[in-house]
Amino acid sequence: MKVIIFLGPPGVGKGTQCSLLSSRLGVKHISTGAIIRQEIASESALGLKVKGIVESGHLIDDKSMFLCLENALSSMTLTQNDIVLMDGIPRNLSQAKEFDSLLSKFSSKVDLVLSLTADLEKLVERFERRWTCSACGKVDSIVTHTDISKYSCVSCGKLGSMFRRKDDEPETVRRRFTVYQQETFPLVSYYADRKLLSIVDGLKSPEIVYAEIVSILMRK
Repeated sequence: MKVIIFLGPPGVGKGTQCSLLSSRLGVKHISTGAIIRQEIASESALGLKVKGIVESGHLIDDKSMFLCLENALSSMTLTQNDIVLMDGIPRNLSQAKEFDSLLSKFSSKVDLVLSLTADLEKLVERFERRWTCSACGKVDSIVTHTDISKYSCVSCGKLGSMFRRKDDEPETVRRRFTVYQQETFPLVSYYADRKLLSIVDGLKSPEIVYAEIVSILMRK
């Protein structure tokens, strides 16, 4: 398999791009949230352990996370030419090295790292326009100063159902950005030194970002 890692601060669009690539090109997409839910649903010993950690509100330890990832990869039928997008892992240098060890078990390696960049204040502005429907879960970008109580969800049509999630609040976004800068951003240099890094402006429209990513993939 060919492995592509997505890096970038929260809200920059990593999940959106992985979803577009997966649906349009048929590539595999692995996110940390998905593999955790998959392991929990399996009701394995590891799944029960992870469920307990999640329900207690604690972060999953690296060992458990990589066991979940290994199980997810083992359950997939992958050929040498299959592309796998990694969203949410690795998050720091320690995980990057552990990830290399895991891939070696599958006779694979990291082939490309895409870093989606964004200025903090621009990200905060993006989150200030981000609202979620309590009825259907649809996320929508709404112009600032709109009377939310009079806004109908574009997906299900319910009036007054839009709310802002706690992790979309400006101060929460700033904290998450700081954590990213301290823990994950060093991976940019790590992968650049290995000649694996390509940088994309994550604040452009999703379709433009998608086109740039596809162009990079074609060149690689």
